[in-house]
Amino acid sequence: MPFLSTPLTLSATGGILGSAWISGSIAALSICAIPAILQTGATADGLLRGWYLQFNRGMYYIPTTGAFIALNYLYLAQQHRGQGLEWRGYAAGAVANLLLAPFTLAFIGATNATMIAAKDGAGKPLSQEAVRGLVAKWGNLNAVRIFMPLAGAALGLWNLLQ
Repeated sequence: MPFLSTPLTLSATGGILGSAWISGSIAALSICAIPAILQTGATADGLLRGWYLQFNRGMYYIPTTGAFIALNYLYLAQQHRGQGLEWRGYAAGAVANLLLAPFTLAFIGATNATMIAAKDGAGKPLSQEAVRGLVAKWGNLNAVRIFMPLAGAALGLWNLLQ
């Protein structure tokens, strides 16, 4: 690892830890929260409220944190490139964190919309089994998202160690 200024090293460490933290948060939703919600035996309305509580919390901090981490990685890439150092890992780490949003819109958006509409009473009423299926599907699709910021953390660490 070439000598880096303390601010750049701290910035890289923050990006790596932030990416890993987002990955862990997403994992906690899919591995812990969703199975717990499904095991409650709650009614369709209860399942939707449980899912929405977890969804809403993650919706507020995961995309924003991912965007800030991506900006941090882009700053690091620009600084390293300007110094003639390896920078592509930071740029790729930024992309990995930013992929959360398009993946969510493309693959999870319809499931989110269906469950939010059912929770609000705006959509057609769903049976308990239909809601269980949607919550389980959401958990599985969300689990794929674990690997995007995790890849960002790995790429950032790789670049830091160059």
